[in-house]
Amino acid sequence: MIKHAFLKFALFSALLLTASIARAQSNSDSSISGLYALIAHIESHPMIASGMAQIEAARRRIAQKSALSNPMLMLGVENLPTNSFAFSDDPMTSKMIGISQAIPYPGKLPLEGEIAAQDTLTTEDDLNETRNKLAMDAKLAYFDIYHLERAIAVNELHTRDLDDLIRLAESKLSTGNATQSQILDLKLEHANIATEVIEDQTMVRELRADLEQAVGNATEVSVTPVLGLPPFDYSLTQLDSIARENRPSLKKLRAQTEQQRLQYQRTDLDRYPDFELTLAYMQRDALSAASPMNPANYPGASALGLVPTSMSQSNMISATVSIELPFNFNGKRTEALGEAEAMKAMKESDERVDELNIHAALETNLAKLQGIREEYALLHDEIYPASEQASQTSIASYTYGKTGIENVVRTKLAHFHREHDRYRLEAEYNKAIATIEFLTGTTLVQYTSRSDWK
Repeated sequence: MIKHAFLKFALFSALLLTASIARAQSNSDSSISGLYALIAHIESHPMIASGMAQIEAARRRIAQKSALSNPMLMLGVENLPTNSFAFSDDPMTSKMIGISQAIPYPGKLPLEGEIAAQDTLTTEDDLNETRNKLAMDAKLAYFDIYHLERAIAVNELHTRDLDDLIRLAESKLSTGNATQSQILDLKLEHANIATEVIEDQTMVRELRADLEQAVGNATEVSVTPVLGLPPFDYSLTQLDSIARENRPSLKKLRAQTEQQRLQYQRTDLDRYPDFELTLAYMQRDALSAASPMNPANYPGASALGLVPTSMSQSNMISATVSIELPFNFNGKRTEALGEAEAMKAMKESDERVDELNIHAALETNLAKLQGIREEYALLHDEIYPASEQASQTSIASYTYGKTGIENVVRTKLAHFHREHDRYRLEAEYNKAIATIEFLTGTTLVQYTSRSDWK
């Protein structure tokens, strides 16, 4: 009677596990929309707001760099006698007002604006790289949570099975078909699984904190119960090309290279002079009758009948053009050109280094995807069915007294571990895709709720 009861329990347990797998397969109303909601939340992250402010600041520097300097207003006096400080004693004394404007050689200011515009591009690339990194962090945390939540569900199912086994073993004590030691072993296994559940639940809470940090706010996200291995048919050559086109860090280096090229052109223009235009208006007072400069006061003027009187004077204007002499003192321009050329070569080399690093990381993750697919197929096609068959065989053997309860527990535990392996492989596979998407700077996989576990 007890054996029949245990057989019913074992069959129910197997059906329960099979049903959980079937639900994961047929749960077509489940979706991974929570992941996309997470990524959408990234736009409200303070780091994104900071990056947008930096772009605006860089944009506003363009007009500043490409504008003429402010004109200079000149106010003064000229040729004022120090013995009288009178404006009417000397015909060369005047009050002056003028304006001057520095004018760079044609082409210099437009290049200054283009150089500043490259700063806008690099700050945009920095912002996109921040988005890229936050999205990867959110995905990695999401897939880890998926793994742990599925592991928790499997462990909780296992603990319920152990509860039933413990009750069954306790009922068999009186018949001598079970021992107290077996019951203690079952309870210890139950405690170990319960501890693992607690540890996984703690890790889930920590990962949810990581999610909040990645998206910039506290949000409850429902993690899909169905993940699987989405198709990923990109070759390494294709991924290299996509990365060169889309990875923000590479685009930033190209913008910096272009900036140094423009800086070289701008420095080369320093061989040509800048100019300064000046226009002044000079107002002169009437020359006084007592001024020694008055013609009526010259020796012999009285003999000519000249009577000293004040004499009006015309006002004057002056215009000058000042030309800078670009003598290239101490090789200043030559050294500046060499600096720009060296910086350009450095940025080009940095870009090639980044491309090599990205290529190596892409190759590593592609190999990881291939290995996981092969391991997943082996688990699905051979290991999991064999584990399931071994579990059912041990149950049948125990039912007919051919094996002990320890073997039942061991085979069932091994079977649950295969279920753990399934979720671990799914999480690792999708984390590798998230890393590849980060490396290429673009989304490569559109997730659905379909599972590969048939």
